Amino acid sequence: MKFTIRIDELESLLKAVVSRPRKTDTIKLSACAARVFVECEGAIGGVEALVFTDGAVTLPAPKLRELVKTYKGHTSLTFEGSTDGLRIENFVMPVLAYETRPKPPAVFQFFPVRSATTTQSDSSRIQ
Repeated sequence: MKFTIRIDELESLLKAVVSRPRKTDTIKLSACAARVFVECEGAIGGVEALVFTDGAVTLPAPKLRELVKTYKGHTSLTFEGSTDGLRIENFVMPVLAYETRPKPPAVFQFFPVRSATTTQSDSSRIQ
């Protein structure tokens, strides 16, 4: 798993999904479908992000929340997860579980992007 996300968006996700984590709470952090998802105790949140490689890690909720706070002042963070741990910039923390092919926790409707170029016949219709 590898993705880059704006730190303010990640903080908002964490706050919405797990505002006051208990010591025993775990978070599933997954990157797939061009989004990053945070799941904790049945609550799910997601945001579009730059996902390079799909994957998911499970880790203690309080530790991730505290770790993200230490990057205050950064615009974005790059995360890399594997069975060896979760790397955030130069820091690596152990994970409880790792998945190589996570599924999005919800169904999303994707809309095709139309080309911004205009053909000669299109420009003749524009007045």
